[in-house]
Amino acid sequence: MNPAAATALLHLIAAEPTLLAEAPDDVSRPALTRRARDEDHPCLGCGHPATAAIIINSPTAGPRWLDLCSDCWYIVQQANETLE
Repeated sequence: MNPAAATALLHLIAAEPTLLAEAPDDVSRPALTRRARDEDHPCLGCGHPATAAIIINSPTAGPRWLDLCSDCWYIVQQANETLE
């Protein structure tokens, strides 16, 4: 994923949070680790196996799972910092 795609992904998530799977209201660190390490989820950015599980707290849709590989997670973090 390139930076422009990461920015577009962040805008899409903000506009359509229901595209992401619903997450529980209260997620512990062990639950995040279990989802990232023990469950099989594709990276939303590139489709490779996800290695990071992130909670997106949408004001309209509530908590949502964002599953990313480490490369895409880094690029999305960088894109998010430039949007702020």
